[in-house]
Amino acid sequence: MQKLKSNKTSVFSKFGYEIALLIFLGVWFVIMGIANSSFLTMGNIVTVITRISEVAIVAVGMTVVIIAGGFDLSVGTVMALVPAIMGICYGMGMNFALAIIIAILVAAVIGILNGVLIAKARFQPIIGTLATMTALRSIIYVITGGSPISTFPKGYDGLAHGTLLGIPIPIILMIAIAALFIWIMTSTKFGRFVYATGGNPKAANIAGINTDRITILVYVVSALLSALAGIIFSSRLISASPDAGTNTAFDVVTAVLLGGTSIAGGQGNIQGTIIGVLILNFIINGFNLIGINAYWQMIFMGCVLLAAVGYDSKRRNGGFKIGKKQKAATNA
Repeated sequence: MQKLKSNKTSVFSKFGYEIALLIFLGVWFVIMGIANSSFLTMGNIVTVITRISEVAIVAVGMTVVIIAGGFDLSVGTVMALVPAIMGICYGMGMNFALAIIIAILVAAVIGILNGVLIAKARFQPIIGTLATMTALRSIIYVITGGSPISTFPKGYDGLAHGTLLGIPIPIILMIAIAALFIWIMTSTKFGRFVYATGGNPKAANIAGINTDRITILVYVVSALLSALAGIIFSSRLISASPDAGTNTAFDVVTAVLLGGTSIAGGQGNIQGTIIGVLILNFIINGFNLIGINAYWQMIFMGCVLLAAVGYDSKRRNGGFKIGKKQKAATNA
């Protein structure tokens, strides 16, 4: 009986936060369904999930980076750069498949550069990725002349607007990426090494884990997923804008921290991040439907970020430990 009770406690401590987020999301759906009848329509729900697919895909990569103890401010810039390279190469007469390969290789190189700056040159993650973000955004404006690139082949918009078995392709990609990385982070050696690298890098090194390699790999993952998100986004617009992804890093980090990933590394999961993305965007969607000013929405997002960071800080400092009596009963 005591063992069963202990297992139940363990399950709740592991999934309790995600359950609380889902309950909050459900309550929000009820409130907004009463406030505006359009909110609960299938068309609105599918549209919101389709449009947040890019943010969710980037957020998966950001989750992996933050769990490993890093931070990536360059995600939005990669989102803008990759489709710009594709459009320019295709406009010069290059085969579109080859243009995609070249653009994805550029994204991988950016991920390697970020990883090397942080793992080998010992830059702080925020400083290293801020530097690459700034430099790459300037490069985008140089190669595009500050104007959108629209040289894409016919049918390119099918990626963002097409469906498979009635389900929008971006939603399918989002679910596939999330499921893949849930499996990677929970069931593979790489996932265990990522948690170990972010939780205690010195102990991980002593245990024989090459933490520098793990750090480089997680930044490559982040860059590649940002590239995929950028391709989907440009497919929706049939254009590569040099301004694309400007606020993506802020939106993604807010969702990741809201989803329970610790800014200090070593804690978090993909499913919490996806729930965080859904909560933030359905709240913004509800605000739009009831006519709340966009500036108030930005204030709300800032407050959510502060609350998420505050919760994480309190959790890491032992602010949510169970009481002595409950602890004694659990250990009995």
